[in-house]
Amino acid sequence: MKPRSINIFLLDGDPNGIRVAQISMSTIQAIAFRRNQLRRVREAFPEIERPSVYILIGADEDAQDRQLAYIGESEGVGARLSYHNSNEAGRDAKGFWTDTVVLISKDENLTKSHARYVEACLIRGVVSNPRWTLPNTRTPSDDAGKLPLPDRAAMDEFVDQTKTLVGALGWDLFREVRGRAQEQIAGRELPEAEIHESPRFFFRGDGFAAEMEIGPSGDFVVTAGSRARVRTTRTIPRGTVTLRNTLVEKGVLREEGDFLVFTSAYSFTSASAVIGASANGRILWKLPDGRNYADWKASQGISDCASQ
Repeated sequence: MKPRSINIFLLDGDPNGIRVAQISMSTIQAIAFRRNQLRRVREAFPEIERPSVYILIGADEDAQDRQLAYIGESEGVGARLSYHNSNEAGRDAKGFWTDTVVLISKDENLTKSHARYVEACLIRGVVSNPRWTLPNTRTPSDDAGKLPLPDRAAMDEFVDQTKTLVGALGWDLFREVRGRAQEQIAGRELPEAEIHESPRFFFRGDGFAAEMEIGPSGDFVVTAGSRARVRTTRTIPRGTVTLRNTLVEKGVLREEGDFLVFTSAYSFTSASAVIGASANGRILWKLPDGRNYADWKASQGISDCASQ
């Protein structure tokens, strides 16, 4: 990833209201708003009536701590969103939908084929994040929105900037939470921007043996091959149970005898989630010299009030 400057315009001065995000010197902008603000957005931003891509976001009622994101495209997104909004009980109802992001090209050069290509790329880009589920009923074909090479290069940049903008607006939909397989990076020198040094923390006990590093974004990356316990205690948080089940379904965790083995590296927001019980990961994750995670953070001069 590379440094970027992002400008966010607040239509009403409300950080939770209608927002327009744009990377400096870019022609791509993201308009974010609540479902019930659609009419106002169509009035304020007539450009959403052009071909573009949209994301409908909401909570997954069947799985705690998991969200839904429907990714679509249309030659006239404003009209398509109005259809979704009025279709409460039809075949294509979007009952989960609470928030919206519309991705627009300000130069007016985005065509139906461009939008289909971007839609397909974005749908594929969510597969690696088990925290999100796509209710899209159809998977895009390999030739969706087939484009000439110059157009494809431009749309790849559109996709890349879209992922950055959606993250900046508060949704980690496109965040990479699974590590790459070792054979994919073996023998290749990583670019300077990808190099990140972190001490290796260990956590071992009855039914688990795991290693963890601190990712560039401050997340907790459990390494591939780490083993979690299959059985859990009665004090395990409900959200942790849901996450573990999701990781098993997605193949991130694979049951092997008495263990759940990480098939790839995985990023957690909490240092305690892998333990399988209600426990304080700040003091249980330790360095080879015996210092725990909290001690290490203190030695780095970093506040530990937000890490669990």
